[in-house]
Amino acid sequence: MKSLTCPNKHRPPSGKGGAIIRHGFYATRWGKRRRYQCQTCGKTFSSTNGTPYYRLQHRRATFDEVASHSVEGLNKSAIARVKRIAWNTVRWLERAAVWCRRFSDRKINRLAAVELQADEIKAIVAGKKQSVWVFAVIDVWSRLWPSTVVGKRSY
Repeated sequence: MKSLTCPNKHRPPSGKGGAIIRHGFYATRWGKRRRYQCQTCGKTFSSTNGTPYYRLQHRRATFDEVASHSVEGLNKSAIARVKRIAWNTVRWLERAAVWCRRFSDRKINRLAAVELQADEIKAIVAGKKQSVWVFAVIDVWSRLWPSTVVGKRSY
């Protein structure tokens, strides 16, 4: 509980630490989840606030499995069929992508790359009537992809 902070943007008054206390439970289909209360502002929040799991109506493991299936190359229809969830529920992939981008922006800000490799891939769309290029850069030693751009091939 020491790592929890209030999601509301406020400064605790001088002399007070802005303690977070337990404030009961709320029910989900998979059981009870804990709520917390900020002693400074008095507002309550859940432990998943500020995470990709916030307001998730399914188990966290299901969310993680959907994301891992996507990484393995399954499309949305196949994921919905395998996990037996509605096709519209697989919109979690967009949520996961947003959180991955946020993590990447925070953690990869001073990359000391020794050797970078750039490559391009042509993808044919709409029955050979249109083509899209995917440009990717990878760090050779860490296998990190610092940049990927999708667009037209031009200078």
